[in-house]
Amino acid sequence: MTNQNEMDLIPDDLTQEELLSLNEILLNTREQCQMTAQLIENQLKRKDQLIDRLHQELETYKQDQPARLVEQAMKELIGLRGRLLKRQSSPQWAELDAEKLREEFTYLDEDILDLLERQNIEPFTTQPGQPFDGGRHRAMNVVSTDSPELDRRVKASLAPGYAKGDKVLIPEHVTVYRFQ
Repeated sequence: MTNQNEMDLIPDDLTQEELLSLNEILLNTREQCQMTAQLIENQLKRKDQLIDRLHQELETYKQDQPARLVEQAMKELIGLRGRLLKRQSSPQWAELDAEKLREEFTYLDEDILDLLERQNIEPFTTQPGQPFDGGRHRAMNVVSTDSPELDRRVKASLAPGYAKGDKVLIPEHVTVYRFQ
């Protein structure tokens, strides 16, 4: 099945047998091209299906990730509470004096800091005299000063701030100097 353009390319001095052979070669070539095109089309469909599946998995993962992080933190808190309840129900709890109770609170604080560390959350405090930063600090008290060098400087840290990487989760509570 040759068209007129293909016939124009065939020399006039070919024998019938040569023409049949050439026609068979052309048909085979056309068939191979069609098979190759079909193979490429099938591979492209599989690739598109794979991309769609991976995209769906990624979306599912992104939606589930915050929930998994919260769940992990809650499990940590539950474990911490369990250890605290176990300690409170021990016979020694009723016999704790003030010094031992302070020691227990120190251990509890260390456990909480460990929990925060596992979540990549770090406490931070600012040394007196450092500049006040509204993104990292919350001014709880303002103290007047006669020194312009102390204006908008931290006088004291009242409670630590908490950050995860560069993101401040809870600003540090501070007392700030203001020049009058």
